[in-house]
Amino acid sequence: MTTDRAQTRSEGNIAAEVDKVGSSGPLGTDLGQEQTERQRPPNSDGTRSFIKDVSGLTRNLVHGDEKCWETVSGSLLSILTFYLSHTVLLGIFFCISIYKNIEYIYRRIYLKFLTLAYYPNKTPQLIRDDVNKLTKLPKRVSCILDLKDDDDENGGVEGLINDISELTAWSILAGIPVLSVYEYTGIVQHHLPELCRYIIKNLSVYFGTESVPVFSIRIPHSNTVIYSNNLQQSPSFEIPASIDLEISLLSKIDGKPTIIELTKSMCELAVNKELSIKDITIDLIDEELIELVGVEPDLLICFGPSLDLQDYPPWHIRLSEIFWEVDNQDVNYSIFIRALQKYSNCKVNVGK
Repeated sequence: MTTDRAQTRSEGNIAAEVDKVGSSGPLGTDLGQEQTERQRPPNSDGTRSFIKDVSGLTRNLVHGDEKCWETVSGSLLSILTFYLSHTVLLGIFFCISIYKNIEYIYRRIYLKFLTLAYYPNKTPQLIRDDVNKLTKLPKRVSCILDLKDDDDENGGVEGLINDISELTAWSILAGIPVLSVYEYTGIVQHHLPELCRYIIKNLSVYFGTESVPVFSIRIPHSNTVIYSNNLQQSPSFEIPASIDLEISLLSKIDGKPTIIELTKSMCELAVNKELSIKDITIDLIDEELIELVGVEPDLLICFGPSLDLQDYPPWHIRLSEIFWEVDNQDVNYSIFIRALQKYSNCKVNVGK
């Protein structure tokens, strides 16, 4: 009997160890990486059903809570007051809902009109004509893009690659030398070859196959730089003499985590007496963050329906002009040119 119990306990321990190994094996790691790649920004909740919200609120208001029934069961006047107040609140809710939906439809129609009015049709001259009307242009532009579901229109990684290729063409035609693209998960950084090929293909539509502009793609945290001329002409690495556009791909790791790592490094240097505390100044931190992430953009364009920075590097938006269009969900030329128009008309006051 004792031997049987010991054998049963031993088999149970072996099964538990097998379960642990299976859960921490390569499959578990792959699933964790996939979940990390598909995770959403902190402030982006899924779109809730309006009908579910209305039905839930109606059920709560009409039927009420059990405690409310105990409170109003005393007299007929209390019951009438209870129903009247809840009916008024329900009516206010429906009025606000109708107003918000009408406002949303109006904005969507307005954005559709802007898309048709500013549709460039991949014609460089039309974009140049729009840009020539502006009094000033930003030297550095940054864009915040959202990763849509694969089932949505222009969604998934392919949708992000298409949006980045369009932004590249518009920036080159507008004469903007630096473009940074921020996407929370950084999933595009794992598809650099596809991104480069698609950008070159899109630029050949705008400029022709014989005069495709030269661009570079940089991933700051991995210190990776790719030049388009190396993909087109020869397999050998060669730095071009001039670059028409510098593209930086940013993600959440370039924001607060980079600042934390820089702080830890400075603390270790100070403890080891390799860096004096007096030398740690704002200018030093600014220089280090510029080297690690990049220069602060003059204009930040958010292509989402609301102003959601999604953990964008906080140090790099101190003086940036921010533009977004309410209820917009797409990357289109009308939003891009309207952002340039707003920047052209704004006045930047730099404090001391």
